Amino acid sequence: MIAPQDELYKPGSPDNTYGFRKCCEAIRGAVPIEEVARRYTNLEWLWGRAWFTGRCPLPNHEDKYPSFYIYPPGRFYCYGCGGNGDVVDLEFRCGDYDELWEAMIALSLEYGVKLPKRSESWYRKQERQAPIRAAIEHARREILLRRLFKWCILPMLDAIKDEEEHRQELERAWADFREVLLS
Repeated sequence: MIAPQDELYKPGSPDNTYGFRKCCEAIRGAVPIEEVARRYTNLEWLWGRAWFTGRCPLPNHEDKYPSFYIYPPGRFYCYGCGGNGDVVDLEFRCGDYDELWEAMIALSLEYGVKLPKRSESWYRKQERQAPIRAAIEHARREILLRRLFKWCILPMLDAIKDEEEHRQELERAWADFREVLLS
């Protein structure tokens, strides 16, 4: 379970979805945190509460004395900078990743972890909602087209004083505008 106090798992974050959390659980269960930590720092075995200790591998923290600890069940904590988390957090912070999910995918590929799939009910729900999403997208596209037309084309057409010519040019411009933007 992802600890709610971890700064990387803020409520409302895209990385705080049920599917993402399930994938992280699969990674945590299969990837030993000490192996990942050894890429970035030297670890020493500890007897007692912590499994391992070493210098903090987290960026922006120069550790003169070991303050980085790995505790069961696969969590790390640095007493110097306060950094903490699981194996995905460690890989994200120490590796060269822009997003947390990139670190999760990299670990799954490297260690051959099969990530959980969505449930069948999710796929059925997506199928049921597809027409609604398509209608919403169509309405958005139409509104955007009308606003663009009003902003880009109408000022030029307003210069036409003859009503019949204005109407004909307006219809022709709208048809051409839609054809160009929708093709």
